[in-house]
Amino acid sequence: MPLAWAIGGAVLGGAVSAFSAADQNQQQQQAVNRQNAYNKKTYEFQYGDIGSDELGGEALRQYNFAVEGQNITIRNNERNLQAEEQRLVRKYEYEMGIRAYEHAQETRAYEQSVARAFQQQTYNQLAQTAALVDQDRLVHEQLINLAFDETETMLEYGAAAAGLGLKKRQAIAGATTEAQATRISALKAQGAAMARGASGRSAARNVQGIMADAGARQAAIVDKLMFDLEATDQDLYRMNQQLILDKAGFAMTAESISMSDKSARTKIQMQALQAAINAQASIALKPEIAPPLPVPYSLPRPEYQEIYKPAKPPEPMENVAMSTNPLLAGLGGAISGAQSGLSIGSGYNQAKGTPWGPKT
Repeated sequence: MPLAWAIGGAVLGGAVSAFSAADQNQQQQQAVNRQNAYNKKTYEFQYGDIGSDELGGEALRQYNFAVEGQNITIRNNERNLQAEEQRLVRKYEYEMGIRAYEHAQETRAYEQSVARAFQQQTYNQLAQTAALVDQDRLVHEQLINLAFDETETMLEYGAAAAGLGLKKRQAIAGATTEAQATRISALKAQGAAMARGASGRSAARNVQGIMADAGARQAAIVDKLMFDLEATDQDLYRMNQQLILDKAGFAMTAESISMSDKSARTKIQMQALQAAINAQASIALKPEIAPPLPVPYSLPRPEYQEIYKPAKPPEPMENVAMSTNPLLAGLGGAISGAQSGLSIGSGYNQAKGTPWGPKT
């Protein structure tokens, strides 16, 4: 009876194990097939068709996208660089125009300052000429006044000298006339005395008296004449001294006029020179155009690295399902079933008390 249990257990265990191994092998193969199909689709999605050397799939799309992105970046950078270069050119042309305009303005200001300075110098020359003419007229008027004063003085001196001469001649003539009248009167008196017939000492005394009286009167006439002549000479001396002083004054006045004229003319020349210096100083510095601005140059272009194009990786290796041999699995199951059957049979025998059961 235990042998039957062992055979039955072996058959049943072998069949179950063989069936279970076959089913497990089928499930593993299905799982591997699904995994291989998924790996193939994933590979084709990433890199293109299997068996083709051309890159495709998502890797090619990413490569093309990166290339197009770089091309867009290159175009954008080139447009930006060209726009910047155009801006620099416009800035250069504008600043060069400002440079030319400022130089033209400075040149016009310089030319205007030269014209004003020339006009000022012309005016200064006219003013200097007018000042010299006024100075000539002033000196001429001063010399005329001096000549008039000198002439008037000389005329007055001549008139006074002539008056003194006349007075001197009148005094001499008067004294001569009076002396002659005295002599004549004395002779008449003497003749009258002699005509009366007087003689002797009495007549002589009368004649002596008459002559003495006549001599005294003549002496008085001579004294008076000498006094008058001396007074006239003194007046003439004072007049001569005054004339000398007047002539010296006229000479000093003429010299003063000459010195004042020289001083005035020196001041006129100094003022004219200062005016010329001021006119020259008013001329602006001759402008010079500023150095040209640096010509804008082409901006450097960036260097771009070529987009890396990946190569296709090796195709995915197919997975192989791990399978169990049903015969081996059945043999193992039969052995295990037999052992289980023997164990079950032994327990049954013990329960029934058969001779194959364990001894108690």
